[in-house]
Amino acid sequence: MRATTAAMITAALVCAVSLVEVRPACGQIMGLGAPMTVRFVGTFTPWAKDTAGGPDSLAVTIGAKQYFFHVTDVGSYEGSDPGMMLLSHIFPPELEFVGPGHRLDSLKDPAKGKKYMIEGWLYVGDNMFYVAAVRPLSS
Repeated sequence: MRATTAAMITAALVCAVSLVEVRPACGQIMGLGAPMTVRFVGTFTPWAKDTAGGPDSLAVTIGAKQYFFHVTDVGSYEGSDPGMMLLSHIFPPELEFVGPGHRLDSLKDPAKGKKYMIEGWLYVGDNMFYVAAVRPLSS
């Protein structure tokens, strides 16, 4: 009887410890790959191989074309990012815009200097931005 009780207590402790140890690890792993809902506002300029885009700029690939996207505002559904700290987490400062063709069509040949608001999901680890909405803004 004592051996059975000791075995049950040991098994219960092992299960309790494994549950405590596994949960934080799962939360950390899931948090790394989760996309962030983001809204970018900015302008596009032609991409040049030997030219830097600037401190608040991203090299953006849309299909086979590349542009500089000069970000003037970054926000999310949770609030705005007044210091644009999110841009410092995108390294290298390059993003591939992906999404349905009807959403990316207005960005295939963006007007130079025209402001756009682009909303979607940012996958920082993959340097990918899934475009959910595009809206040209009046300057």
